[in-house]
Amino acid sequence: MLKTRSKWLIGLLICLAILAFAYLQWFKNGVNLIYGAHTEVVDHTAFASPVELTAIINVNVLSPDGQVMLPNRTIVVDGGEIVSVTVDGATPANAKVIDGRSKYVIPGLVDSHVHLLKSPNDLLLYVANGVTHIRDLGGPDERLTLRKEIEQGRVGPRMFVSSPPINSWGLLEGAFMEIITFHKNTHSVEHAKNMVKKFAEQGYDAIKTYHLDMPSYRAVNDLAMELGVPTTGHLPLTFELPELAVTQQREIAHLEEVVSVLIREFGSISEKGSAAFHAHVEARSGEIIDDLLTNDITVNSVLWFMESIHDQYSDLESELTTVRVEYANPGLVEGTKDSEQYEVGWLPTYNQFESDHDHFSEEYKKDDVFWQAREKAHHILLKAMVTRGVNIVAGTDSGANLVVPGFSMHDELASLNKAGMSAAQALASATVRPAKLMNSNAGSIEVGRRADLLILNENPLVDINNTRAIDTVILNGRVLGRNQLDAILAAVKQANDNSRTVSIDPYL
Repeated sequence: MLKTRSKWLIGLLICLAILAFAYLQWFKNGVNLIYGAHTEVVDHTAFASPVELTAIINVNVLSPDGQVMLPNRTIVVDGGEIVSVTVDGATPANAKVIDGRSKYVIPGLVDSHVHLLKSPNDLLLYVANGVTHIRDLGGPDERLTLRKEIEQGRVGPRMFVSSPPINSWGLLEGAFMEIITFHKNTHSVEHAKNMVKKFAEQGYDAIKTYHLDMPSYRAVNDLAMELGVPTTGHLPLTFELPELAVTQQREIAHLEEVVSVLIREFGSISEKGSAAFHAHVEARSGEIIDDLLTNDITVNSVLWFMESIHDQYSDLESELTTVRVEYANPGLVEGTKDSEQYEVGWLPTYNQFESDHDHFSEEYKKDDVFWQAREKAHHILLKAMVTRGVNIVAGTDSGANLVVPGFSMHDELASLNKAGMSAAQALASATVRPAKLMNSNAGSIEVGRRADLLILNENPLVDINNTRAIDTVILNGRVLGRNQLDAILAAVKQANDNSRTVSIDPYL
């Protein structure tokens, strides 16, 4: 009898283990789907072009200080580098010549906050939109491989890659999240420090902090500082703003991080009112900015996405028509809805921000007030930071809801401009400032700089939306004209259409 029960027990445990494994595989497959792993991949080699000796003549060039356009310049590019910028200069006899008459050259754009997930087609979208450098803030080991491939000539923006996000979840939750995502979970301060050492040895460009407890957060930042690797990411859920004066964190990955702490500090907006909350934000902004400046902390903007959340909440159908959803990875757009607690996607009934309440209900009105108050807090802080000279870099959090890679960079620049940055300041936040942050040899048009350039049909200093008017992208000395850029976009759209399971026609 005992042996029979033991056999039954062993058999039951084996069955449970098989079921658990099958569940995890099913769940992981769903996560890979929404990360875009099942989308047809475009052959990037079709758009490869050689590094050529190139001269752009008769063109207006953004000055090194980013304040004016310098007329009648000739830029010569050779070996992927700018070798001369002259007034009506001579053109090398064997150079490819581009007539830049009535056109404008600016540095290639940098999106300082992206998530490539499992969507390599996004690399082509960035290039087609003039984004020649991206900062993937939290990625698995495969990103390091992609970074190397791009350095060796693959068509794509140069990549800055942060480590997988480090968390302090509970043991079971952490184990589950590590299996289904690329996040990492710490068990102790020492374990967190060992992760930092490992990521530094692997060659990550930065360490990504996420939901860490305060002791682990401080240890991660301190050790990374010792190792000469910058940290970027989220602030802990128990973070208090005076910590900004002493933290070794070099970059805050969203302006939202500061707003979230202010909301926690203030209490209920619905009970105390938006006006009181905004007064609190204004009262606290001076001390916050003092600490950011004293500690030389960079703030990643991610403004457009924060602005869009209220619009997704109040009228998702209309908001979907404002973005180039046809170019976004269908896995992200279509998402999944495995339970009421697990909704991921951009479309109605899948979108986590879409309101579940009738627009006349008290619940809707209360949440509507919250999202609008939160959005305005971003504007208050940003304007104060711009006035005081905080180092702000333009990031979009591409891959998040309705944030279409490449296209989102231009949306972000427009939002920053509307929120208080001049066109020149907005351009700097996407060119020279992130270049300095990364110690990148790009970001301005000067001799010796890497030849990552955009030729525009209109002047972006007159209207920041003119960054969308792209005629040519020069990617590390490789020239991609408008016809090639259009072919890239068409190829990505076709791959998406071939992989789509849900119609997006209402939003086109």
